[in-house]
Amino acid sequence: MIRPALGAAIALAALTLTPAMPAGALPDPASAQQSYMAQRAAVPEAKAAAVRTAVDMAPLARPTLRVPFRCNETWSGASRSGHSPSYYAIDFNYGSGTADLGKPVKTSASGTVMRSAYDAGGYGNYIEIAHGDGWRTLYAHLQSRAVGVGATVTDSTQIGRVGDTGNVTGPHLHYEQIKDGVVVAALFGASTWAVYPGPSSYSRGYDC
Repeated sequence: MIRPALGAAIALAALTLTPAMPAGALPDPASAQQSYMAQRAAVPEAKAAAVRTAVDMAPLARPTLRVPFRCNETWSGASRSGHSPSYYAIDFNYGSGTADLGKPVKTSASGTVMRSAYDAGGYGNYIEIAHGDGWRTLYAHLQSRAVGVGATVTDSTQIGRVGDTGNVTGPHLHYEQIKDGVVVAALFGASTWAVYPGPSSYSRGYDC
């Protein structure tokens, strides 16, 4: 689902917000030796399997998480073998060509921003939000970030825009649903399970 890289002239023409890493912005302090994406990919398989099994056994304990875009937009989401940090992450694209570059990204649910940083070797501009009970969502390769660490977000806060920062070959939103540090199969609303590897279509109908 990741389209070929944009030419420099097209990319510059499409950008309307802050640069990928504005002057004075600091890189993710946790990534001095290793990118945050690489750290996440290094979660032991035994732990990952145990967490996913526990999540599967208690689906009603999951928070209600929405598709991370505006209502009435249809996005294509897919994964692939070898997808880092996990097969259960989703890459979202909208339309064709440069249509998704700069599109608004919204929160999947209310919560607190735990990370808002630039991960040069992996996620690029990314935001991680805590939703309680060990649940988090992560939004990566953003063109820009609109919230900082410690910010409280609502069910529909716009937190950034789709970009092509970090280790990518084209613009898209990399998205994860995380439980206790492990990326798990995504569930939107009460019954829309992500299709792996996809692609499949997703849209938001609530908390617009």
